[in-house]
Amino acid sequence: MLSCSPFKCARARRNSYCEGGHGLSIGSLGKGGSVADVTNVFIESTVMKSCLYGARFKSWTGGNGIARNITWKDITFLNVPFPIYVTQNYWDQELGPRPNTSSTNNTHIQDFLFQGFTGTVRDGPFVEGSCVTDPCWYFVAGATGREVAILDLYPGTATNVVARDIFARTESGQPVAVMCNATTVTNDVGFKCVDGPFVRTKAGL
Repeated sequence: MLSCSPFKCARARRNSYCEGGHGLSIGSLGKGGSVADVTNVFIESTVMKSCLYGARFKSWTGGNGIARNITWKDITFLNVPFPIYVTQNYWDQELGPRPNTSSTNNTHIQDFLFQGFTGTVRDGPFVEGSCVTDPCWYFVAGATGREVAILDLYPGTATNVVARDIFARTESGQPVAVMCNATTVTNDVGFKCVDGPFVRTKAGL
């Protein structure tokens, strides 16, 4: 697992193999309103087997600062429930429901690229070892379990987030899906931004 957290970070990682764990993660950022500054992270040529996530970014609800120029490229994922997962709305589920906030100070994200992802989405029942709550901390309301990408973004704070050259299938053979709210994006993210089937768009080619 790669983890790059809250303060200034610039790094590259190539030619890796990961089995188990929580994936190639940037975060957590912005907990308790703290200011994040994460820039220029490049992750390339990695195999992710039986991990909870493939590529993940998470920042806490109500955070501050920015994460920018982050690339995950040429990632092979095998038996991974969440190959691409971005949330700007993370919170501690053990403390109750997601907090309500009207703040525009959520950690901003800019120039995120997910390119060359190939593999299988684990869409069968599973419980990850760190699950101690019901629902588990990684539960996503409304998800079908077939999502190759989940973009849980905060309005007005995400710029130029793109998924390109994504080739995925589910272990069950069911159609691959995505979760994305079109009101939170300002660009073509590489697939049709809906909660529904994965349909590649011009930016995703």
